[in-house]
Amino acid sequence: MSRRTFVVSAAGAALAAPAPAASRTTAPDSPDSAADPAPPLLGVPFHGMGDGYWHDGRPTPELARDLDTLRAYGVGLVRIDVSWHRSQPERGVPDAGTPYNRRFAAVLDAAAERGLHVLATLHESPTWAREGATPRDPYACFPDDPEAVRPWARWLAAAHGGRVTAWEVWDEPNRSATTGIADPAERVTRYADLLRVCSEGLRSVPEPAPVVLGGPCHTDHRFVRDVYAAGGRDHFDVLALRPRLDGLARDPWSEPEESEKPPGIDRMHNFPAVTEVMRAYRDGDKPVWWTDFGFAPPPAEETPRGLHEPTEATRLLVHSFEFARVRCPQIRLAVVSTVPWPLRPQLPGLRDYYAGHGRTRALL
Repeated sequence: MSRRTFVVSAAGAALAAPAPAASRTTAPDSPDSAADPAPPLLGVPFHGMGDGYWHDGRPTPELARDLDTLRAYGVGLVRIDVSWHRSQPERGVPDAGTPYNRRFAAVLDAAAERGLHVLATLHESPTWAREGATPRDPYACFPDDPEAVRPWARWLAAAHGGRVTAWEVWDEPNRSATTGIADPAERVTRYADLLRVCSEGLRSVPEPAPVVLGGPCHTDHRFVRDVYAAGGRDHFDVLALRPRLDGLARDPWSEPEESEKPPGIDRMHNFPAVTEVMRAYRDGDKPVWWTDFGFAPPPAEETPRGLHEPTEATRLLVHSFEFARVRCPQIRLAVVSTVPWPLRPQLPGLRDYYAGHGRTRALL
């Protein structure tokens, strides 16, 4: 396979040169690194396929405005969720002329005009790919036969591969709510088959875009281990995770206390368990992307701990980026999912943080 290399500089004029040392948004006790490693590229989910951005088959002015805003704040990549059931609602050759597929093409064009990378996350299966399914059934399910996805994957690669930076195969495939499968063992087996077929289709063009393992919810090293054990190693180029951050997150430069319990899979600090699995399957050098990274909602009976207050939220996000920058060179991308949309109050603080480094890591 021919692999394209993406070396990404931070976006926006504010990121063109390093800021003075006093303005860097880092903690005073963070370790001094002579090499000053770059942080991961900043990405956000972009819901440009949603009805709110479209009227009478045309994009509204808000679509261009919000992409411009994101670019100005230093965002380098947008993640777009692409629904199989909406793209190919009928069995047969996908139709580029359907309203949904025209939307996808238009969003790709708009992102390209602004120099934004695009991560396309493929999810949801059409009713024709599931025996007995009706339009009232959930679409967030695997198909009965993974071979059903091959024509769509081949069409996507041929029609849009030149404008898509990478393809993520499914949305959080370790959950029953996104796969329709309750049994964890069956879920892994079915996903490994779907990943294989989908990757073969997406790699059917001369210069394919990288295939990304569908990011499991949380830093789920057990799901990653089971995908490797099911033979998934050669069917993805980037390993994705979707960690969550909460107010109890330890500072990234702090060494764990001897008495501290191991982090759960919901914590980003469980990342060493993932890298251990990757090394065990001789895949330790593969890039890792956080394809959705944000705050876990607190239980209703608890105080939100200020997680959605812009200053505190930005501080915790910066700590997370520092954790990746200082301790996790494999993490090349972080897609930040926070509220509200589209004017995310955390973006100015993240822009200042990136201004202090002036560059980001290569995606591959």
